[in-house]
Amino acid sequence: MGAPGIRRILVVKLSALGDVAHALPVVDYLRKAAPGAQVDWVVDRRFAGLLEGNPGLRRVIPLDLKAWKREWTAMDARREAAEAVRELRDGKYDVAFDIQGNAKSGVVTRLSGAPLRFGFDRQGVREGPNLLFINRKVALRPEDRHVSQKYLRVVAAPFGGSFDLASLDTDIATPPEDEEGAERTVRDLMPGASPVVVVHHGTTWSTKRMDPAFWAGAVRALRERYPLLGVLLSWGSAEERDEASIIRTESGGAVELLPRLTLKGLAALFRRCGYLMAPDTGPLHVAAAVGAKTVSVFRVTDGNRNAPYGPGHRFLQAPMPCTACLRKRCDRDAECRASISPEAAAGEMASLMEKEVRGMSRGKPGK
Repeated sequence: MGAPGIRRILVVKLSALGDVAHALPVVDYLRKAAPGAQVDWVVDRRFAGLLEGNPGLRRVIPLDLKAWKREWTAMDARREAAEAVRELRDGKYDVAFDIQGNAKSGVVTRLSGAPLRFGFDRQGVREGPNLLFINRKVALRPEDRHVSQKYLRVVAAPFGGSFDLASLDTDIATPPEDEEGAERTVRDLMPGASPVVVVHHGTTWSTKRMDPAFWAGAVRALRERYPLLGVLLSWGSAEERDEASIIRTESGGAVELLPRLTLKGLAALFRRCGYLMAPDTGPLHVAAAVGAKTVSVFRVTDGNRNAPYGPGHRFLQAPMPCTACLRKRCDRDAECRASISPEAAAGEMASLMEKEVRGMSRGKPGK
């Protein structure tokens, strides 16, 4: 399966949080397709924690592209950028895979010095200027509907072009202190609760989010099935924390706010709890990467393309004729939110929990 002569590989996937998590199957694919090859990954520094410690990667190269652009007149910014370019060049890569597909990632890919630079073709690329920096353009296939399949199509090109997403593993390495912290958090905040589900309600687009009343309603409906249910609320900003407080008040029962967590701390917590409900947001994909089962809500984005992949995940798509519109503002936003019921989300989560917590329903301990 391996391609002769490919011993040093660079993956270029800079952002965003959810997209980097979607690309994690690439690491396992390259481990199998190019055994013994050295694989590096260049990424926006904000998301480097997803990759650091991954046994399938030799190096993670974090870049502060936004800071360098903002502070380009400062000597320190120019020096840091020059050092990053030298680090890329020192990799002496045989091949680079640009699975970002925009102008910025194209420049980074070209600066790597790799003689073979694989990326998307004109139909698959996100920004046209990217094509100037790629010399092996890969066409997507009709079956490549999920975003992870699109990434793998590019990476598989020099290795025969075939892959099976369902057979590839993903994970995020978390240090013992984060694992211990997650265990302690659940023990202290949720004594006697089982199962424990995390709700992460926040997301960047207002047209992706659901109101606090939705999440509170889903928690209440789920608790009707599992009276011993515990709920932890994660958040990433002061506004999200305020909304989490509303969810806690309206949910009743064992519901607690989490402290502000690091990226690896959040991954460890998701792994420990094993269940997450969320809209289309970065932490959703972090949870899926560490093996948590998820229920997600999709309105302006396409769940078939972006929801976590595999049998351990369910998504609800807004049943609007204009769903997956990619609009950040919409006059029908309130109608779109109302088109998905909290009971439906609770029902999907219950279907995921049932096998593992059979017997816990009605307050009876499982076996």
